This record gives sequence, structure tokens and C-alpha cells, in this order.
Amino acid sequence: MIAKHVPMRSLGKSDFAGLVNYVTDAQSKDHRLGQVQITNCDAVSVQDAITEVLATQHTNTRAKGDKTYHLIVSFRAGEQPSADTLRAIEERICAGLGYGEHQRVSAVHNDTDNLHIHIAINKIHPTRNTMHEPYYSHRALAELCTALERDYGLERDNHEPRQRGAEGRAADMEQHAGVESLVGWIKRECLDEIKGAQSWQELHQVMRDNGLELRERANGLVIEAGDGT
Repeated sequence: MIAKHVPMRSLGKSDFAGLVNYVTDAQSKDHRLGQVQITNCDAVSVQDAITEVLATQHTNTRAKGDKTYHLIVSFRAGEQPSADTLRAIEERICAGLGYGEHQRVSAVHNDTDNLHIHIAINKIHPTRNTMHEPYYSHRALAELCTALERDYGLERDNHEPRQRGAEGRAADMEQHAGVESLVGWIKRECLDEIKGAQSWQELHQVMRDNGLELRERANGLVIEAGDGT
């Protein structure tokens, strides 16, 4: 299994509502929706949970960084852990990052060979109103995945970093969460930057900054992740 934090990329894009609405959209052509979980919220519906989380985020006016933590947990092709196992894995990972008491909404996607969970976490604690940013999260996630693979009999993945920065994140998402998740990621993380480019030079720079590349193919253009996929 692989667990990756996907940064929102700029301080103005802490869009918990947009992320949750996308990952829980049962009608989306980008993914096939499975189990949806709401944790540490009084709300019982997704929309009410979004409202509750946004209200919590608004209580912290000092935090300058992004207030939403987007995590993807992906499993090897063919692995189909039970709902209880998925829930337990989500709990362990969130607690291991220091988000055990934080509000979150998660959704299981079955649109690729690799079943995966999107977890949208509120970085603002619901009672203390402080913002938590995990320390060395990539190392913590690697250690958590290794332990969870052992405890739940999952096929082992290589948790050594292969690439750095956005290029590595895009490559991992392409490999494990599928092309649809990459498209959704682009929509959430850098579509406004792409639309705002005023020249081809600016457009190519935006692509490079986000670990992407614009290439000619046949009679059109395609966007490729850093590994060429």
C-alpha cells in the first residue's frame, strides 16, 4: 500500500468543500464511489460535515498556511480489504499523523485496478482551534504503511522515495490512483493557474512548477505527468 499527502499547492486553495464534493460525487465520470465516512463531526451528511468543517476552519484566523490535508491511501492491484479493515487503516494513519481527533471525510474509489481512499482532513483542531502540520510526514507515512501491511497481511510496497516534490506525487497518483485521479488533481490544484497563463511560456512554466508537461500528440495536445504517463 502507498499513502501520500497531496498538497493543495498555494495558500489560497484551502478548499475543503471542493475536495470533498469531488471525491464523494457518486455521479462523477472520473471515479466509481464506494464507502464514504464522516469522522469527528456532529454532522451525519456530507454537506453538513463540509459546513461544520468550514466553520471550524474560520475560527482560526491566525493560520496562514493551508487548512486542509488531502491524503490518498492506495492498495496493490487485486487487493480488496474489507470495509472494517479500510476503516481501521484510515484510523491508524490519521492518528499516526496526529489527526486522530480532527474532523475528516473519506471516500473509497474503485475506478482503477488499485482500490484507494481519499481522505480530506481539517488541519484545525475542532476544540483547541490550533492548526496541526505533521512533522516529516513522508517518513511517518512510510513507517505506518510498513506496519499496516504487516498487521493486515497486505502485499508489501517499496516505501523508499523514488522522486521528489510534485513530480513524485504526480507519478505515484498516476500509478496507483489512476488517470482519473490525476485529472481531478489538476482540476483542484492548478487549473486556475493554467487558465491564468497569458502566454505559451507562462503555460509551460505553470506545467513544470506542478510536475506536468504539455506535449503534442496526433492533432492535439496532452498533459503528461513527470514520468511520461
